[in-house]
Amino acid sequence: MKLLVLCILFAQSFYTLGAINDIFEGKTSIEDPAGLRDPFQPPKFPSQAQKRRSQANEGVWNNQEKLEGPVDLEDIKITGVLIGTNRRVVLKVGDDSTAYTLREGETVGPLGPEIKAILPGGIILAEKINNIYGEPEYIETVIPISN
Repeated sequence: MKLLVLCILFAQSFYTLGAINDIFEGKTSIEDPAGLRDPFQPPKFPSQAQKRRSQANEGVWNNQEKLEGPVDLEDIKITGVLIGTNRRVVLKVGDDSTAYTLREGETVGPLGPEIKAILPGGIILAEKINNIYGEPEYIETVIPISN
């Protein structure tokens, strides 16, 4: 008896799935009216994290110039420092007139030193090297603001 009731309910659910499409047939020009969202539910907008992920996948973050090649520390000239919640430094490399904006934690160039701190008077760079014993060692360099 229980098996018979279960089979009837199961068969009725298949019948109702086909009946939904038959209800709207010939009465509307919309292709899939059952697939539309509920008008009483608020629309679902992408979150900020989803937007950032899609921007990262597309490679679109900003239009600021990036340092491409190796950078010599003697050629770096700091032209400005922005202190606040997001500390940034504006620097130029050599005689190039292009200004690069970097934040704490970013590297100067692809394999260059990392910016450890941005201070009102300049920046502190940390570079990882191997000493004569083959052990990793960090060298810190202070670069003041220059004209």
